[in-house]
Amino acid sequence: MSDAEQAERAERRCVSCGINVAGLSAASFDCPECGTGIDRCATCRKQSKLYECPSCGFRGP
Repeated sequence: MSDAEQAERAERRCVSCGINVAGLSAASFDCPECGTGIDRCATCRKQSKLYECPSCGFRGP
């Protein structure tokens, strides 16, 4: 893995709670409205906490 890839992984934050989302149970997906990358931690996923896209404001469970 390159230095740029490692830096990008280290900076991934849960869009719901803000913690660093390093790990296998974190989810990364594209916003259904605008395609911006969204990261969520395992805890927020399991608790179905709402998230908001930082680019377009789309909200989802």
